Amino acid sequence: MAPPLREKDVKVKEADRARYQDEATSLGKKVADALSATSGIDDKAVWEAYAGTEKLIAVLRYRLDYETPGVFTKLPDASDPAGLLQEARAQLLAAAEELSARNMIEAVETLRKARNNLRSYLTEKRKAETKAQRRTRGVPSTG
Repeated sequence: MAPPLREKDVKVKEADRARYQDEATSLGKKVADALSATSGIDDKAVWEAYAGTEKLIAVLRYRLDYETPGVFTKLPDASDPAGLLQEARAQLLAAAEELSARNMIEAVETLRKARNNLRSYLTEKRKAETKAQRRTRGVPSTG
């Protein structure tokens, strides 16, 4: 049995809720497409999914009047980049299901987890590219 709806969960109109659900599903598909790119992981698609997830979180936080100030999280370990992206995809699809069930607050939290996985992947990718550029220019690496 589903938990009773909270006041914040019903602040969003049905048409908007369906649009947000479709957007979360689309973001999950974008991550899946990034993983299945023939030339390795499509970083542009990952960036687009990250930006879309950030936007969806911001819109939902605003629409729900939902804030969690002072909450800091550690980014997930990026030693398995494909695993991070697969987990982010699963979380985006889970958020779509939560939106479908009108569990709006839970969806925001799930979207945040997906965003953190995408951010961790992109941060690690940027660090690796920076190190590679330093090596090619002959600048000593500090790490």
